[in-house]
Amino acid sequence: MKFKSLYKRILLSFLGILFITIILILALFMGTAGRSFRDTIDNQSFGKLKIFQDILQEKINRITGIPLTENKEVKELLHTFSDLFNLKIWITAPDNAVLLKTFSTPVDVLLKKNEKYVTVRDGIKLYYLSRRHISYYAEIPIMAGNDINTLHIYLSAGHPNRPEALFLLGLLSIGVIIAILIIPLTKIITNRIKQLNQSALEFSDGNLEERISIKGHDEIAELGNSFNFMADKLKKMIQGNKELTANISHELRSPLTRIRVSNELIQDRLESNGDKDIKRYVKNIEQEIQTLDNLIEKILMLSKMDLQESALSLEPLDFNTIIKDLEKKFTPSLKQKKLNLIMDISDSLILNMDKTRVASILLNLMDNAVKYTHETGTIEIRASKPEDDILMFTITNTYRQLNALEIVKLFEPFYRIEAGQSPGSGLGLSIVKKLVSQCKSRITVKNSGTGLTFEIRFQGQRLPY
Repeated sequence: MKFKSLYKRILLSFLGILFITIILILALFMGTAGRSFRDTIDNQSFGKLKIFQDILQEKINRITGIPLTENKEVKELLHTFSDLFNLKIWITAPDNAVLLKTFSTPVDVLLKKNEKYVTVRDGIKLYYLSRRHISYYAEIPIMAGNDINTLHIYLSAGHPNRPEALFLLGLLSIGVIIAILIIPLTKIITNRIKQLNQSALEFSDGNLEERISIKGHDEIAELGNSFNFMADKLKKMIQGNKELTANISHELRSPLTRIRVSNELIQDRLESNGDKDIKRYVKNIEQEIQTLDNLIEKILMLSKMDLQESALSLEPLDFNTIIKDLEKKFTPSLKQKKLNLIMDISDSLILNMDKTRVASILLNLMDNAVKYTHETGTIEIRASKPEDDILMFTITNTYRQLNALEIVKLFEPFYRIEAGQSPGSGLGLSIVKKLVSQCKSRITVKNSGTGLTFEIRFQGQRLPY
C-alpha cells in the first residue's frame, strides 16, 4: 500500500522506527539485565539450598544409628521448611526408594524436557522448570551413615513475577506517549507544506498577490521566503508584460486613427472620380483598418482583464433572450455561408449572472463557430438547466476531429488551428476562457460525432443584499 500523504508517511516511519527501537531495547535488556537477573537468582537459590543442606546434614549427624525414616527431628525439619517455603520435599535412598516426603501425592516430577536448564554447583543439581528460573527442582546429596541419599526439593510458582514483561509494558507505554506527542509535530510540518502548496496553486491560478507566511527559521520557512521572493519577481515581470501590451495597443490606435482619417479624405476626393481600381484599394484599406481595430480591441480587452478584474454585476438573466438576439445578429453571416442553425433551448433559463460578460462569451463562441464552419455546415446550440443554480450551454459546429494537443492549445492567445487560412486573430477563445473564469464557471472542449463542441457549465451567483 502506497501512502501519498506526507503526514502518514512521516507518522508511519516514526512508528516503525519506534517499534524496532523497542524490540532492540528489549533484546538488550534480556541479554544484559535479564542475564544478570538470572545470575542473581542462581546465587540466591544455591545459597539457600546449601544452607538447607548444612542444617539437614547437621541434624542427621547429631543422631546416629537411627534410620532416617524414624528420625523425628529430620521429619519435623523437612515439614517446617515445606510449610514455610511452600515446597515439596522428599528423600530417596541410593536405589531411588522414597524414604521420607512432606506430601501425600505421588512423586511425579518430569525432568527430561527441562534437563537443558540444569546447573551443578558443590554437588547440588538445580533443574529450572521455567525460562525465568522461578520454578525449579533440586537434588542435594545427603550422607546418612555410609549411604549417600538424595534430598529432593520441588518449587512450583503458580503466578511468577515477570520483570521483563513489566519492563516491556512500560517501554510500550513510553512508545505510545511519544507517538501521541509526535502527531502534533508531524501535523505542524505537513500543514506548513500544505500551506505552501495551496499558495503555489493560488499563484498559478492568477492570484499574483498570494504570499505565504511561515514562521520559523528552518528549511520550510526558508522555502516559504524563497517562494515569496519568486512571486514578487514573477509579479513584476507579468505586470510589466501586461503594461507593455496595453501600451502597445494604445500606441497602435494613434496611427490607425490617422490612417482612418486619411482614408476618409481620399474617399472625399474620389467622389468626383470614378476610378474603380482606386475605390477597390480604398475598400481594402477599410477592411484592413477594421481588422486592426478589432485586433486592438481584443488586445486591450485582454490587457484590462489581466490588469484589473472588475466585480461581477449580477442580475436575473434570461438566456433565452440573449440567444435569440445572438441568432438575429448572425443571421446575415449564416445566410451568406448557407449554414444550418439547430437550436434546442429550454423554456425557462433564468440565472443570476453578469449580463455583459455572458453576452460577450456567447458572442465570441458564435463568431468562432461561424468563422470555422465550412459552407453548408451545421451549428447546434443547446441550453438547459439540470439544477436550479446550474445552466448547461453547448455549441457544436461542423469541423474535423482535433487531436489532444490542438484542444489544449485552443485557448492560448493568437493560436489558430489553420494559421494563415482561417480568419480571426486567435484571441476570441482566450477572452472567452477568462470571462468564464470570472463568472465562476467552467468551459470544456471535446470532439463530437458532428464536429467540435464547446460546453459551458454556468454557475449561478447569489445576488447582493
